[in-house]
Amino acid sequence: MSDFSHIKNLFPKNEWDVGYITATQLKICANKPIKGAAHAIGLNFTNSIHFKNLRNCIVLVKKTSNTGDYGFYKEVQALMTKSVLKWRMIYTNFKEAALQAGLGVRAKNSLVYTYRFGFDSKICVVGIDDTVTNIPTNKRVNQKLWNRCIGCWDCSINCPVKAIHNDGDKMEDNWIDGQACDDFIGLSDHPRIPSIKKFWHQHIYPELSKKEVTELNTMFKVEKKYKKYGLPFDRDGYSFHSSFGPEKDGKPVNVPFCRECTSQPRCSKYKGNYDYDKKQ
Repeated sequence: MSDFSHIKNLFPKNEWDVGYITATQLKICANKPIKGAAHAIGLNFTNSIHFKNLRNCIVLVKKTSNTGDYGFYKEVQALMTKSVLKWRMIYTNFKEAALQAGLGVRAKNSLVYTYRFGFDSKICVVGIDDTVTNIPTNKRVNQKLWNRCIGCWDCSINCPVKAIHNDGDKMEDNWIDGQACDDFIGLSDHPRIPSIKKFWHQHIYPELSKKEVTELNTMFKVEKKYKKYGLPFDRDGYSFHSSFGPEKDGKPVNVPFCRECTSQPRCSKYKGNYDYDKKQ
């Protein structure tokens, strides 16, 4: 048995927000499909209808402005080892978990605007096998579209590949072309906006010609060339961990990529001037 405040105090307040969901709410998250299993970690509660070992969970929001910062999973594991609780990392619909925990609200760009850190955040979930007492009851649970999105189409207008489709001011009116978004994040040659491919070419395969690299503009072409999904991070100490993303010598590496849908809209603190170079 542990008090919720003990768990919350494991995470520095200036860097983390902490919420709580029940096993039933985890099942709700599990039944909300995700586009793809990226950075999967722990027990899988996604894209199925039969789930074993549902449990209560804490939901964690980490403050970070780095787009490719998935090393925070390791931070979570390190901090949780300081607890006497029995716990397991959980992979589920993290956006829905944040909504269920009352830590944020859904925006038209499909992301969750977290109440503490806005769009500068990453989300994960930890399952708790023990009883947690004094769980928060004043949660700001909001399943509606963020009110600042009403009548605004900034994110869709500024998306470089028009992957954000906003046909109205209700949640069901908005959808994301995940393929277009993923190809741009991973393989864009945009002159200003970084991509995973640009980092990969500069640091891992610099001997490839500009023509060869430019031709790798869809995941289908990458898979055809390298017989695998995604660019190979396979030399000079680089690797690509299925949970933590790109690493060098076993340590997470921030690989910057597109943040136009969170930096260009009028709601953004960046006011259209997100410094990609500074965030590398």
